[in-house]
Amino acid sequence: MKAISEQLDIRLQEERKRGKIIDHNLEYGLGTENVVRTLIREMLPFKFGVGKGKIVNCHGITTRHLDLIIYDQINYPTLFLDEHRNQILPIESVYSVIEIKSRTTASLLKDAFENLASVATVAGNTPNCSTNDYLEYHPPCLSIFSFQDDRKLESICDNFKKLSQSFPRTYSFSRYSKKSPGSKGNTENFYLVHNILISGKGEIYHMLDGHVAIGRWGVNSFAMFITSLLSELSKVKLLDFFPPKYINWVQSGVREVYDNRRHENR
Repeated sequence: MKAISEQLDIRLQEERKRGKIIDHNLEYGLGTENVVRTLIREMLPFKFGVGKGKIVNCHGITTRHLDLIIYDQINYPTLFLDEHRNQILPIESVYSVIEIKSRTTASLLKDAFENLASVATVAGNTPNCSTNDYLEYHPPCLSIFSFQDDRKLESICDNFKKLSQSFPRTYSFSRYSKKSPGSKGNTENFYLVHNILISGKGEIYHMLDGHVAIGRWGVNSFAMFITSLLSELSKVKLLDFFPPKYINWVQSGVREVYDNRRHENR
């Protein structure tokens, strides 16, 4: 497993180097996103779709464009798909959203938080969807993946805490439930973003009790990110999808009922 972890990091970095050959900011950014999407798609079980685009709820509220969306592609529909593989997905189908950055700074992290905040707006007050009585999970999980941040992990951690205060929440993606002995240590801190992963460096993430931790994973950072993602996805049961909530039949035409010759406006 150690060898697999190291090879994942090598492949991630090699694919990124290939993207640098084309000296164009837009194309490089898109290439960076594709690298992460491809590797995550290969690692996840088939039931998990990996795409990009927007998320919508039954009220017609949509998110900003999102770099990486992990969703249930077996039991839920794709509402829209264009020639560039951009999708529109119902919020009920979404497990996780990841913003991907070639490089992060304080200002770029703020941009990522703002994009992910649009997901929280569409999701609303998501109920507990955990299959584990001792844990609470409120999907979707919101994450940031960065290939590079020149700051120390401590500085990124401070940045994470300040941004979390600027985007207040009433719940986090994951937390100890009241049934768990660990809930005695729960803080009143809640977080919009679950974690920030810096490739080859480490991770900033909120713990189940509401404290913030620094993981100094080094070359194992991407493998740790995938491991954590798989663990969390396995404990989440998504909400049911009801198509009539998304389809508005009002004023779509006239239905003729021939047995009694009535006209109904629909």
